[in-house]
Formats: sequence, C-alpha cells, structure tokens
Amino acid sequence: MFPRHRIGATLAAAALTVLVGCGSGSDAGRDGAGDPSGGPDAAPGAAPGAASAAKATSAFNSAKELARQVGSLELRITTKCMVAQGFTVHPPDPVAMPDADGADGPEGRVSPTSEQAAQRGYGAAPDTGSGQPENSLQEPPGPWRDLPEGEKQRYSLAKNGDPDQLVSYETGEGKFSSPSGGCIGETRKKLYGDMPKYLRLMWLTDNGMRHEAGRQAEQSDAFLKAVGSWSSCMEKAGYPGLKSPTDAVKKVKDYYGGKDAGKNLDAAAVETGRKKEIAQAKADAKCADTSKYDVFWRTANQRALSALYVKNEADLVAYQEILTEAQKKAQKMLES
Repeated sequence: MFPRHRIGATLAAAALTVLVGCGSGSDAGRDGAGDPSGGPDAAPGAAPGAASAAKATSAFNSAKELARQVGSLELRITTKCMVAQGFTVHPPDPVAMPDADGADGPEGRVSPTSEQAAQRGYGAAPDTGSGQPENSLQEPPGPWRDLPEGEKQRYSLAKNGDPDQLVSYETGEGKFSSPSGGCIGETRKKLYGDMPKYLRLMWLTDNGMRHEAGRQAEQSDAFLKAVGSWSSCMEKAGYPGLKSPTDAVKKVKDYYGGKDAGKNLDAAAVETGRKKEIAQAKADAKCADTSKYDVFWRTANQRALSALYVKNEADLVAYQEILTEAQKKAQKMLES
C-alpha cells in the first residue's frame, strides 16, 4: 500500500554513519499512546509481555547508539588512513539523516500537514529552468569541489578499493554491500571481523525489522479501515479512485504532464499545475486528519516492532557485542 525502500546500494565512505541513523529509533523507546481502535485489531498478533518487550527494546536502543558512536570513529579512522596515503583534501563530512518515523508506512506522514499543503502542496512542482530544483543536491563550494576529476577518482579508489570487489549480504529486498578493499574495507575488516555477519545484523537492526513491522501494520484491520475512511473522504472532496495516500502523491504527476512531468512546460503551465496540486494537498491533509490513518498505522507499527525486538533479541545482543568490541578497537587505532 505504501512505498518501500529497496536496498541495492553500496555502503560507501559516509554511508555507515548515515545508515545507522536511519530507522525507527525515534519511536523505539516510546510506549504506544493506547489503542486508537479501542479493540484487538489495531495490530496483528498479541503484544509481547511488558518486561520482555522493555528488555528487547533496550537492546535495540543500545545497539543503535553504539552503531552511531562506532560509525563516527570509523569515519575518523578512514580519514586517517587516507591522510597517510598523501590525501589532504577530503569531501565534506556527510550529513546524517534524521530518523524517519514510520518510514515503511506513512513516511512520517505521506499526506502533508495543513500548513505544508497550503505552502507547497506535496512539493512536486517541476523546475522550469529559472533556478535550481528545490531538492537538488549540489556539492558545496570548497577545495574538494575544485579538485580535478582525475584526482577525485584516485581518491575514491584509495578509499573504496576496486568497485567490483564487494562484500555483500542478500536481504531479500536486494544486496546490502560494503567495499572489501581500500581504506574503508580494510578499516571495517579490522573493526567488525566477520563482515557478512556484521552486515546481516546491521541490516536487521536498521531496516529488516522496520520493513517487516511496516508490512504487518499495513494489514491491521484498524489501519485498513482508516485508509478506507480517507479514500471516501477524498472522493467526497472531488478526488475519486484514490485507494491510499500514496495514490494521491502519484496523481499529482498528472497535473504536470503525467509520465513526462515537467517536460516542455512553461512557467504558466507549471503554475496552473501547482494550484491543482495545492488544492488536492489541502483536501488530503484534511482527510488524513479526519481518518487519523497515520495514528492507527503508528500504533500497529509500534506493536509489531515490539514483538520483532523480542523475537530478534539474540541478534540485537550479538550486534551490540560486535559494536562494543569495534569501539575498543577503534579507540586503539586512533591512539596509535
């Protein structure tokens, strides 16, 4: 029903620090605010016992915090390795992405808030060439951006090693990979030892349980009922045929030329589309508030997560142990 993140990317230089910050950690230590449905259908399966759930959740939170700390140390060791090879100019430090609440269901909230809807709709308006698109990623000015491309390629090879030589874990949703050579690969082997095992535990903690909880939450009777209420509300507002909030996001492309959204559109056409987008977004925000589908999803999702923490507690503890040892090794490597 809702979009999912599929993994096919390599865990590159900064990616460890970034990925350990992605997940459901911001919700993990919070108790649900009760069952909005008032019945047992808010989430599939029985909730785990309070004591075991608290213990498992603590293991999850500890692992996430350790991963954040070790990721920072790893980045410093990698930089030290590169300096030792004569590289004195480095890319800007990565910006860790904040945790996305409910990243496998209503991503934080698929529907916009009323304020967002009024200001920018869904933020889908294409760029007409008058300036940079709102979400464009540009390399910030500085010494790194001014380096010749050949030097950047040499830097990348020293840091990541042969791009065809990777260590991977098959997640069932794609491969989760890390360099096996270069400063990154050598550093990770020293810190984590069994890299396939480390990648499996990292994936499980950062993504696997979160994805599975999302799948379970989407089947909650209470959540499905709330989405149906949203759909009926949107039909009454003049937007029939939308089965989920994700459909509303997809529909916005029609306002800018469908599959070829943004191509050959002048400023006037984009402005017309933007007005339609904002009108739909306002209706969406109102219907989301009325149906409270995001509240039902969060409740079901948190219950599913709690059960999965208990089910995977042994792996969470194993991940903690790997990270604890890695932290000790990293500190020694930085002191030497």
